[in-house]
Amino acid sequence: MEERQTVVLYGNSLFVTGMEASLRGERGLEVVRIDATIPSAAQCLDALRPDVVIFDLTAPNSPSSILQEYPGLPLIGLDPNSDTVVVFSSQQHTVLTTNDLAQVIQRIRS
Repeated sequence: MEERQTVVLYGNSLFVTGMEASLRGERGLEVVRIDATIPSAAQCLDALRPDVVIFDLTAPNSPSSILQEYPGLPLIGLDPNSDTVVVFSSQQHTVLTTNDLAQVIQRIRS
């Protein structure tokens, strides 16, 4: 049996709607859409435990809180205006000094 990855499309823009229709045809993906404006959006993410969250970078309801609440969960932002994909890392680091910050920056770049 084929392992399926859960993909959450976060938002309600027209672009996200089109992406949902396209991704549903891909084998190995379970595609679920969450309306970012509903109060229970966080509970939906908790219940689904997705492998990745995809959102429209140009939409007003940015999922920036997901980066903090779900460390390690890949976020993919799509920009329909420039055909750009941005993959966000939700790794968290404790930084108490500028030296700590410099070390984090060096680890990211290596």
